[in-house]
Amino acid sequence: MAKKLHLYIIPHEDNQHRPHILRPRVLSIISVIILLAKFFVTATFLFSYNSPEAFAEISSRKIIEFTNQSRANIGVDPVTENALLTRAAYQKAEDMFERDYFNHEDPDGNMPWYWLKDNGYVYSYAGENLAMDFTRAESVHEAWINSESHRANIENSNYKEIGIAVVQGELNGKSTTVLVQFFGTTYIPQTAGTADPFATETIDTPLFSETLEAGLNPQLKAAEVTAEIKAVPAKGFLNTLAFYANNFYWVVLLLMIVFLLINIFIKIRVQHKPAIIQTIAVLLLIGTVIAIQTHFLENIPRILQII
Repeated sequence: MAKKLHLYIIPHEDNQHRPHILRPRVLSIISVIILLAKFFVTATFLFSYNSPEAFAEISSRKIIEFTNQSRANIGVDPVTENALLTRAAYQKAEDMFERDYFNHEDPDGNMPWYWLKDNGYVYSYAGENLAMDFTRAESVHEAWINSESHRANIENSNYKEIGIAVVQGELNGKSTTVLVQFFGTTYIPQTAGTADPFATETIDTPLFSETLEAGLNPQLKAAEVTAEIKAVPAKGFLNTLAFYANNFYWVVLLLMIVFLLINIFIKIRVQHKPAIIQTIAVLLLIGTVIAIQTHFLENIPRILQII
């Protein structure tokens, strides 16, 4: 065993001062292993993303969780999912794909409240946030929180209910994901002889200002914003795989550097230039694999649009 290691690592007369580890055949095998490892991990990342159906379900649930966490941070009661708001959100999202627009107002001039009323949701307060071109619920919520008008909707104590739709389709000639977030509070008529607190309240926001009449006129807080995000795969198996793969590349890189230095300095007067050049080429290959971190999917910049 010691003799074999000596042949593979240490330059001496028995291996013609050219360690086997630095010979073309072994260097080729190392290069192929590195490339196959990179290909395997990248392919795993590509095929491990959720299906559109599962993605929509997970994103909806996460958006609600993030929303309530943000509300809890400022002492505001959580919102609960309302089936009518969710159905209205899906209809609004599907309409945007069918008629190729991304806006609070549809091509006929209908505001978001059209979808609420169409689904029988009678409200005293309502709001809408939209997002397009995203891959993670975290990215959407972060972008909304960093926008004053969107954050105002998320943290509004007047809202008691929420409905989320995450729909994939083609919009403006490209495949994308659209998220519709409706907030609301079901209108409860006042009993006889009790003043209706919504009858004279005025809502004044950047995009909408109107006096509430019988609690049926909504508020809208949103403005078009774009934010650059990164598509980061979910934590768990993928992150673990990327971690160990990256460590593997670094270990191989450091070992190859050590072997090269041993080859050069043990017999500094007896050098095989092709072996040195080929080893340096392998080191550059490994360095390139490490530089494409981690398997390029996490580093794809995207423009997340929210309105």
